[in-house]
Amino acid sequence: MAVLYRKYRPQTFGQVVGQKNIVKTLQNQISQGKVAHAYLFTGGRGVGKTSIARILAKALNCKKNVNVNELPGGSVEDACGECEVCKAVEAGNFIDLIEVDAASNTGVDNVREIIEHIKFAPSVGKYKVFIIDEVHMLSKGAFNALLKTLEEPPRHVVFVLATTEIHKVPSTIISRTQKFDFKALSAEELKQNLKNIAQKESLAYAEEIFDLVCQNAGGSVRDSLSILDKISTLGGEAEISDVRALLGVTDSALLSELLILIAEGRSAELPEFFDKLLEMGTDFEIFNKDFLEFARKLLVSKLIKEEFLESKFAELEVNDLIFIIRLFLKSFKDIQISPSPDIPLLLASIEASMKKAAPVSHPPVVAKEIRKEQETAKVVEPEAQLEVRSPQLSVIDSSGSESLTVDEVLVFWPDVLEKIREINGPLGSMLKIATLSGAENGRIAIQVKYLFDQKTIEKNSNLILKTIKEVSGKNLGISAKLYAAKHEDSPALSINDALQVFGGEVIE
Repeated sequence: MAVLYRKYRPQTFGQVVGQKNIVKTLQNQISQGKVAHAYLFTGGRGVGKTSIARILAKALNCKKNVNVNELPGGSVEDACGECEVCKAVEAGNFIDLIEVDAASNTGVDNVREIIEHIKFAPSVGKYKVFIIDEVHMLSKGAFNALLKTLEEPPRHVVFVLATTEIHKVPSTIISRTQKFDFKALSAEELKQNLKNIAQKESLAYAEEIFDLVCQNAGGSVRDSLSILDKISTLGGEAEISDVRALLGVTDSALLSELLILIAEGRSAELPEFFDKLLEMGTDFEIFNKDFLEFARKLLVSKLIKEEFLESKFAELEVNDLIFIIRLFLKSFKDIQISPSPDIPLLLASIEASMKKAAPVSHPPVVAKEIRKEQETAKVVEPEAQLEVRSPQLSVIDSSGSESLTVDEVLVFWPDVLEKIREINGPLGSMLKIATLSGAENGRIAIQVKYLFDQKTIEKNSNLILKTIKEVSGKNLGISAKLYAAKHEDSPALSINDALQVFGGEVIE
């Protein structure tokens, strides 16, 4: 039995799903006799680039359309699907249609073979059509060899270049083609196509199964049909729970459970939750992706003030969700380098839940102490030399500071830390374990455990303030405060202290 995406591959312009503007433009060009000598089709996988290229080749050579280019203003817009040319193209043995996979034919010699073919007139049809798929894979020399031919091919030749990575195609090639941007299909377009095919295949599925397929297809017709093909192995009346299990898609109840644990600050229960996921054989990359989508939908519903999910998420504010999404975006990248794929998600979950469990704010005594110290401390411009007026508190300020809340700072703080770590790893690691204890009068208050850490902040104040400005666009200052006075008399670090600051380990 043929796989669905091959069985239902469109054979005429009228059967193409989506890409209406592109289809209409090509039909008009054919009917008006204004076919370009070279096209460039760009877009994601499975959106119709190669299918439409073949349909174009068929329409240009169809016996029904054979004279259309000599009759400007004609009404013929599609191939007949019945003549010997149409049938040969569908069967993949039309001699005047040459398809080249640039991924495996990248060199100059491969392009020279194409150039040799161009010299000869079509054997059967009116045009020789060359489809070069994944054209971005050609070598620099191959592109150079193709350039002149692409600019002035014989009248009987049409090139169709297809690529998923337009940024890798030289501008000299792009400028010599008519470029068409293929868009990812909407969920509604995919869903309607799936329903039509399911009906033909006698597959009676619930609406939510089609929705699930569309969510995981990434706007690709081919991917949606491949997923439907996989589901069809369950039979014509599959249940949503069976489909989720087959596709490895996360049960929404698990996503909801994790978000509740985070929202209620129940960090102590998170290790057990992730142990449960491990026992279930969860694909954590998929889980992370699904959780991000879950949080994104909740964020959007908050922004547009539309009811979404259960009221138990009402305590999560927009800033909370932005903070959570940033953490899980980072964990998604970290999965690739983690020794165990659950660790980045567990850490992100704990960090997010601890923020909800203990919102950071100034205790009245600390706030009063900071204000008192700030009155006596010398305020220094970010680019100026630092001067510390108190052994316990150092204030680094910038003129024209902007007032922000702690929650507003926490939105961009992870990005600040990430950028600093790229420039100065030890400093970034130290700031990571420090406490962002407040934000007042345009200054970010940071609590550190060691005098060494406080001095490090003073020494690198310019870098910190500059990075804050680059990431947030905000002109802020910072203050560094020791946790307890007892550390002032012992500025030297123990081995364990140093390991914590620099992220090292004892080797021997």
